Amino acid sequence: MIVNSRLSLEEFLTAPAEEIAQVVPATMLYAAGGTRRAAALQGIPSGDKYAYWSFSRMLKSSKLIFRFGVRCLIAAVGRPQIFTERGIVRDRFFDWMKWGLAGPESLDYYQSANWRVRLVVAGDPIPELTDIAATLEEATRAATGPNLWFLTTVDYDNLWSWIGKAFANGARTRAEAVRALFGADIPPAKLLLSFGKPLVALDHLPPLLYEEIQCYWTQRPGYSLTEHELRTILYDYAYLRPTWRQDKTGRAEEALLHRTAWEHGPTIGLGMRLGPFWYPAPIDPPT
Repeated sequence: MIVNSRLSLEEFLTAPAEEIAQVVPATMLYAAGGTRRAAALQGIPSGDKYAYWSFSRMLKSSKLIFRFGVRCLIAAVGRPQIFTERGIVRDRFFDWMKWGLAGPESLDYYQSANWRVRLVVAGDPIPELTDIAATLEEATRAATGPNLWFLTTVDYDNLWSWIGKAFANGARTRAEAVRALFGADIPPAKLLLSFGKPLVALDHLPPLLYEEIQCYWTQRPGYSLTEHELRTILYDYAYLRPTWRQDKTGRAEEALLHRTAWEHGPTIGLGMRLGPFWYPAPIDPPT
């Protein structure tokens, strides 16, 4: 990414949204996790109240992301583990999806925001989800604003079969396969925001939706994204992550200025247990 005039972090945190949009990727993957944990922290038990609360926060987070220029947001909803889980979440999953994604309040929200919203099942059709997908497409077909794609993966074998069918039916490129499976052109995602462990999974990073992607894992569960947090992530994405340069003469030698940091650096991904959960181990700043 080439940025003509680099802002400081302090300037970026207060810059107009229109200015930030100039360095934001067109497509972003969003895999918020720990929604039940987030609800528990607010005293909300797993049940209908939890679902209502979580879906409303999902809409708020999506609105925030769109405000800063993302045009296509792909949100993972329904991981393969959901379909093998026991308990109230698995038992009520389809009801919550129907009400949360395509209920009257959500449809009114999409239409007033001018969002084009779709539900894609990466795998064999599921009648309950097929009905939700049809409702969303019908209700938001005329929208001209940003695109919100909900992506559900039932199991990984199904996902590979689903992708394979696109190529078996004549797709020759990534873009053609995306068009066949999603019904639209989606630029490759450049940024993933997920939660918890630095985990790479096919339902979070569908192979067709990215080429090279910058990944961030927040430790704040659920749809808890704040403007300050998003601006900080976008600043890192725009100004700190891009380090490639065509002429690398003398670049490696600059490491000598920070020898200790490189020779005694941490391993990102190591963690500790917080009760039944994983949490990243503290990292000492380089000296």
